[in-house]
Amino acid sequence: MKKLRWVMDGGFWDLDLSTPVTVDGIARPVPNHPLPLGLSRGTKLSRPKQVDFLQRFMFLPFVPSYNGSGNTTTGGNGLSLEHVFALPFNDNWFATVLGQFNLQKLVSFVTETGLRHSAESSWLKNLGNHLSDKSFYALGLCSEFFITPDDTFLVSSEVYGDKKTRRSKAVYHHKASGHFLVDVISWL
Repeated sequence: MKKLRWVMDGGFWDLDLSTPVTVDGIARPVPNHPLPLGLSRGTKLSRPKQVDFLQRFMFLPFVPSYNGSGNTTTGGNGLSLEHVFALPFNDNWFATVLGQFNLQKLVSFVTETGLRHSAESSWLKNLGNHLSDKSFYALGLCSEFFITPDDTFLVSSEVYGDKKTRRSKAVYHHKASGHFLVDVISWL
């Protein structure tokens, strides 16, 4: 019943959705298009903090994420591995560096081209050359400031190895009595 309410709300409001397509894990639907029932709402906990939690308390060095489309030409990632480096400067400021490695893209690239190697180079060196390709990686930088217990300010930027565009945004969250106000500014 909750997902049906989200679909109804999606027709009137801009809702954040959880998705593994972006590095920060949040996307917004296209206006005037209904939300599919299979999607989940965005959480109030940022994606770098979710990955940091899984690394620290579940002892996962790399957190897998999966995008069901698996078509890298339409923006899907397939199976990817994520790792975060957390930098807690003090109680009010938290910064992260999130790295994403597209494992499915590497496997499909290797199966298409094969691990061809010449007599003077080994297959291990050839695999190292494949791993040095920037198109398999994405990097996200995030900094979150806790201004007051009810106000937070988040600045994030992400860059993908196969795309030349950088995606950046600033988000201001304010919790009022009975309301949760969010201001988002995005730029490329």
